Amino acid sequence: METVTARVPEVLFQDIKEIEKEEKTERAEVIRKLLDDAVKEWKLKKALEKLRDGRITFRTAAKIAGLTYVEMLDQVEKASIPIGYSVADLQADLSALKKRK
Repeated sequence: METVTARVPEVLFQDIKEIEKEEKTERAEVIRKLLDDAVKEWKLKKALEKLRDGRITFRTAAKIAGLTYVEMLDQVEKASIPIGYSVADLQADLSALKKRK
């Protein structure tokens, strides 16, 4: 593990202390958890941004975000990003499935 030192505003420090108290855990653990969550959120935001701009594929976006294909589908839907799968594509897929049965 690496050690990171940072100065934070008093308000943020008080918030960290409150979380520490509420979670009944030590400050280092609180900060690690908050940083982990923030990094995951940042990666997802960047992946969605690149996907929206057409700079990466859907699978690459999922990999960048550290999500499964299905989890990424959920995030893309929440972000209202079209993924190039139209209603016509769905109808064609459903027709193909019906023919298999």
